[in-house]
This record gives sequence, C-alpha cells and structure tokens, in this order.
Amino acid sequence: MATENALELARLGHFTDPQHAPYKVVHELGIARLRRYGGDGHRPAVEAPLLLIPPLMVTADIYDVAPDISGVTALTRLGLDVWVIDFGSPEQEEGGMKRTLDDHVTAVNDSIDWLRDTTGHDVHLVGYSQGGMFAYQLAAYRASEGIASLVTFGSPVDIHKNLPKIDDTVAGRIFELAQGALNKPIDKLEGLPGFLTSTGFKLLAANKEVGQLVDFIRKLHDRQALEKREARRRFLGGEGFVAWPGPALKKFIDEFVVHNRLLSGGFVVNG
Repeated sequence: MATENALELARLGHFTDPQHAPYKVVHELGIARLRRYGGDGHRPAVEAPLLLIPPLMVTADIYDVAPDISGVTALTRLGLDVWVIDFGSPEQEEGGMKRTLDDHVTAVNDSIDWLRDTTGHDVHLVGYSQGGMFAYQLAAYRASEGIASLVTFGSPVDIHKNLPKIDDTVAGRIFELAQGALNKPIDKLEGLPGFLTSTGFKLLAANKEVGQLVDFIRKLHDRQALEKREARRRFLGGEGFVAWPGPALKKFIDEFVVHNRLLSGGFVVNG
C-alpha cells in the first residue's frame, strides 16, 4: 500500500482535493473581495460581524486550510457572523504586483465601513501575523471608530523585541545598515513570488518541516491518514502562498522592521 500511495502521489501530485467551508463573495472593493461564511441557512447568534484579515504572503484560505483545522468553521459553529477579506493572488491580477501597503490598509478600512453600513453593527477585527498588524493600524487610523474589538495572534507590536537582547541603539544601527544593503535589490524586484515566500516560511520553520516529512513517510501505508493531512500538505507545500508585491514589501521592511513604527509611531497611511 505504501508503494501504491507513493506512486499515485508521484503521478498526480496529490491524493485528494482540499475541502473548504462554503462561502459567498458578497462584496468587491478595489483590490479585495469580502467572503461571508456559513451558507444560506446560517443564522448568527451574534449579530456583529467578525472580519478575519490574512497576511499578505498567504491566501485567504489560511483561515480554512482543512475541515479539522478551519478557523472559519469553528467560529461559524459558535454562532458568529464570519467574514474574510480576500486580497487574491497579486501575481495573477492586473497591477497586482504594484500594490502598496496603503492599498491593503485602505481596503480593510473600506471593508469595515461597508460591513457597518450593511449590518448596522461595529466590526470585530481578527488578524494573524501581518493581518493582525493591519488590524493595529486600522484601530489607530480610525481611532477605534467602528471597531468592536481587536483579536490578533502572531502579530508583534515591537518587532525588535524578537531579536537577541542587544542595546536598542545598536539594534537600530544594524537595521539601518541592513536597509541600506536591501534597498537597491528590492527596488529592482517586482516583488517576492509565491514560491519564495513558501520557501522562506519553510526555512523559518525548518525543524517542523523535517518533522512533517518524517511523519508523512511513516504514514505512506495509511491512505486515510494521508488524505486527512493532504490539504495542509498542499497548502504548506506552496499552494497556500502568493506573491508579495514589491512596493508593499519595501514599505513593510522600512516602516515595520527598520523603524519599528507600531511601537515608535509615525506610520503614515495615504500621506
């Protein structure tokens, strides 16, 4: 059975197609689309909408990778009105690789306005990684107007705090030198393609990547176990990653990484 499964994977590249929670694209605004989850029969127990914001380098399906690890499914079952803002795949859309960080912040801001007008309620913002950093920016940009609550995970306010303990002045100087070295190469890039963002993610989690590979090999004989983990294997293998537009990447490095604006202040939107 292990040999048969290995041959099928080599021939087709996958065992089964991913299964996702049902949703409708209810509204489109500029560079983004608003998905609403739950299906026609869903009657939320909580009327205030919950808007999930993904980071730039992954698809909106980060919140719905597989049925057993689906954030949108879990939240919908709790009786919440779940929405996800989908920025799409920049590399597949006209002008997508020219998007700026401000374009994304503005898209989330417009989504909040639209959801408030449509539902009559303030919006709960939820963000993972850079999606949470967008949520911080929106809370500041709007002075919290229209935002019912803010929930983030894996979204640092003080990026420099994640570095080894060194003097703040020294850390700042290191980042400035790094910025000088990166500016010209980044200026020449249209952006980071999806396969590079996927590779970078794997390198940052190399131990987990090796562990998953070993576990996958051990389960080659078990077709049911392979199918259960197929969606996450494909997502982490590259299907879940999209390009990071050059202008957005450059401003993210300059404002968030080098100057640590979420902590120091001074971040400008559409200025």
